[in-house]
Amino acid sequence: MEEEGIYIYEKEAYIKRGPNWMFRWGIVLVFGFFVFTILFASFFSYSDYVKASVLLTTFNPPIHIKATRTGRIAEVNYRAGDTVAKDAVLGVLENTGNAKDIIELKQKLTSEYPLVLKLEDLAHQFPSHLRLGSIVRPFYNRFLNAYRNLVIYRSLDNGALEENQLHQQRIGQTNAINNKMEEILVLQRDLEIVQIDLNRYQDLFVKGVISQRDLEKKETEYLKVKREFGNQEQQLNYLRLEESRIRNSQMQFDNISLKNENIYSSKLELEQEELISALTEWEEQYLLKSPISGRVSFFEVWGNHQNIKEGQIVFTVVPMDGDRLLGKCKVPIRNSGKIKPGQHVIIKLENYPYREWGTINGEVEIISEVPRTGDNEGYVVYVKVNNLVTTYGKTLQFKQDMIGSVEIILEEVTLLQRIFYQFKNLWTNT
Repeated sequence: MEEEGIYIYEKEAYIKRGPNWMFRWGIVLVFGFFVFTILFASFFSYSDYVKASVLLTTFNPPIHIKATRTGRIAEVNYRAGDTVAKDAVLGVLENTGNAKDIIELKQKLTSEYPLVLKLEDLAHQFPSHLRLGSIVRPFYNRFLNAYRNLVIYRSLDNGALEENQLHQQRIGQTNAINNKMEEILVLQRDLEIVQIDLNRYQDLFVKGVISQRDLEKKETEYLKVKREFGNQEQQLNYLRLEESRIRNSQMQFDNISLKNENIYSSKLELEQEELISALTEWEEQYLLKSPISGRVSFFEVWGNHQNIKEGQIVFTVVPMDGDRLLGKCKVPIRNSGKIKPGQHVIIKLENYPYREWGTINGEVEIISEVPRTGDNEGYVVYVKVNNLVTTYGKTLQFKQDMIGSVEIILEEVTLLQRIFYQFKNLWTNT
């Protein structure tokens, strides 16, 4: 009975006993930690940012000069790092003409040259032996014929003019036939070489060394040369028919009334315009000219006789130093609505690892109005860069088209606000 009474007494005493000090202070510490966390979350803030890739260039970017046709480089007139002026001829593609003769001829035709009164002076001013190639030569021959007609009209009487005109046309036509025959001989040799090469490819295809595609390419090349050979022969036949017509006209010549000087002058102006157009077309096909002044940079082509393909970048002209720096960023669509002009940008260049060199500061300048579509969709953001001094106090050496990454600082948000955003999202969706 006593044991049972003692047990009852200890149980009641245990129930009526207050909490010990550890329990009381534990509650206080938990509450204090909760309050401290709320205060810390309300005062502590960190920046929200958007990551993107960047291409660092200048306001006037470098110009890439591409080949307009497949062929070989015949001349490279500058070395890497040389300074060139606007319209400088950086290189010449292989062709049947002479670049120096063609360039000088165009400069003479586009400037004011004095009209001559004698055929001897004409031969000195516009010689017939210029190497102009198959594209320009026919236009030049017609220009010389028109010029001769005008000179003869001014120097001879009406009766002798027409006769001398036909004589000069026949001489010019004979020269054109000789030039055309020389071109055909060259093409004939090219056709023989391509035929031999095609036969070699056919043997290799039978042995299984090359693919059907390689053989088809060689056949296409052979057909192209053969077609060009046929065109040249057709042109030769046309020239011979024209020569026969001139000979018949010369035989049937009778004293006819001559055309007035305006007709000859207009004919000369027309032939000159067509010749200038042909020269311009030749320059576009075979000359690689610099559209701006700057320094020349090479990629895969650096010397003569190298093969190039149509659309291949042959030269790059970099503008002179001192131009304003500009960063071009590709920003994803997510969070792009928060980007505004004037926001701070942290730039990290792959050329200079930021852990060793530091980062560069920039500022958002322009945001594209419409996003890019396709595989790499997003907005384009242009970043203003004042200088290349990093956060470590180091000055970086600028090189065109340096790539890297950026962090566009959007706004500072407290930790409590971020938690609130999450709950706000839950309340909105419920």
